[in-house]
Amino acid sequence: MTPTGDKSAVRIQLAEDLFKAWSSGDVDAPEKFFHPKGTLHDVVAGETFDGWPAIRGFFANGLAPGMELALIPERYWVSDDGIALTWIMSSKILDDTFGEQNKGKRTRVMGMTSLDFDDNNLVVQEVDYWTRDSVPRSLGIDPNKPA
Repeated sequence: MTPTGDKSAVRIQLAEDLFKAWSSGDVDAPEKFFHPKGTLHDVVAGETFDGWPAIRGFFANGLAPGMELALIPERYWVSDDGIALTWIMSSKILDDTFGEQNKGKRTRVMGMTSLDFDDNNLVVQEVDYWTRDSVPRSLGIDPNKPA
């Protein structure tokens, strides 16, 4: 079932605001969008993080000062329960994990997220879909070849 235009617009705005919060560099910024007992499942991590403290911990572990994380929503599909969206994630490589020549370069990874909301428009579940290989591939590195 497709929600009304007003509900769709609200859900799209919530998704955009949440992704701006994820991109802000402030690990606490997304909290106001989540139900306190909400969950986040990241397919790359292969884990589900239950409750805001666990979600915050996961996010803080992956966020480094200066990485300039940007999560940019692109397309949306809205339902009565939530929204699915495609996005582009970009960040600056801060070390030589992918070779000294890639330090300072930006990655570009495409993915998809589904967000389920409660009656108060708080996220009760976020599921992020992307692949770990997308990061080195965005730098022109074949992750299946030895370094």
